[in-house]
Amino acid sequence: MTHPHVEALGELAEMLGGVGLVVETARSTVEALNKLRSQPAHVIVAFQVSSTSNPFDGVGFLEASVGHAPDALRIALVSSPDEAVELDYRPAQSGTIIRLVAKPSERSRLVALVGEGMKLMNLVEEQRDLVRKLSIDQSKLQRRETLLDVVVKERTKELEESYEKLKIANRQALFGLAEAIEAKDPYTKGHCGRVAAYSLVLAKEAGYPTDGLETLEFGAFLHDIGKIGIRDAVLLKPGPLDDNEWTHMREHPVKGYDIASKIEMLHPIMPAVRNHHERWDGSGYPDKMRAEDIPLAARIVAIADAYDAMATDRPYKKALPLEECEAILSKTAGKMYDPELIQVFVTRRLGALYRDDYDALPFDDGHAALP
Repeated sequence: MTHPHVEALGELAEMLGGVGLVVETARSTVEALNKLRSQPAHVIVAFQVSSTSNPFDGVGFLEASVGHAPDALRIALVSSPDEAVELDYRPAQSGTIIRLVAKPSERSRLVALVGEGMKLMNLVEEQRDLVRKLSIDQSKLQRRETLLDVVVKERTKELEESYEKLKIANRQALFGLAEAIEAKDPYTKGHCGRVAAYSLVLAKEAGYPTDGLETLEFGAFLHDIGKIGIRDAVLLKPGPLDDNEWTHMREHPVKGYDIASKIEMLHPIMPAVRNHHERWDGSGYPDKMRAEDIPLAARIVAIADAYDAMATDRPYKKALPLEECEAILSKTAGKMYDPELIQVFVTRRLGALYRDDYDALPFDDGHAALP
């Protein structure tokens, strides 16, 4: 952890040390790099200070740290979004840096972010170990294919169990990405999970293929992954966006599609990520698709996304009652959203899933799909 002020270093070192982490501190880039040479870190935090009296190039240090700790989680801590605006213009190949905007009174958020980052890094390492184990097990099976059937069956069972563990690790890693989205925009806390739940119940009621439900769930969870690439000054703006800001905000489906295209296990969810803002009449973005040309998964996620935005409190508006949400959805059917899917959502009252103003869900346990 680097910062030019010893008081700030001591405060944050105490917070992180309190959760069982070994914390090394440095007041200069040279001191920090020397420590990294002797003992590479798992998490590297640097303050970005733009003060003219005592500036500190934390982003530059984080970039320089890649050569000493290539797999580390890198966090730039700033007091306001404009202090690390250069992060928005860094080349993609120069390594990922997470920007945490936190005033001195809010820096306890760093503990939560580091904790989640460590969980994700552990999951990735577990995933690598499982892949190595699968490879070894598969080689053993090939060498032993002439043995008795009972031996083959036992090894196959072990392989299947390992594969199930790998699927669980993948699932947890994907949900970790969803949490990263919500950490960037705290006003949407829980939004990804609710959109996934609404998407699943709507898909089941609409007869969506059973073998595609897990992929749909992942796509719904990560439909807004592209917001990781939206500038904080736009994403966290408390007031209305101007035309240029809206143009930038509308880039998030394509940014999300580009991210998913580079991660093999995200390839199946690319249509939901790219096209959840398309509209039934062709007025949406980014591809101006219309009607049934829009992928079914994207049509489902679009309805779940819109409903949750209306049905939850936001800084700029209060949640709308279920009946009002349903009326708005019905009015937009055939214009913005798939009319058949809207009919299913409204007539089955699927929006009651997260509402406490209804005693029970209006469908049996076979239809309820809670995350």
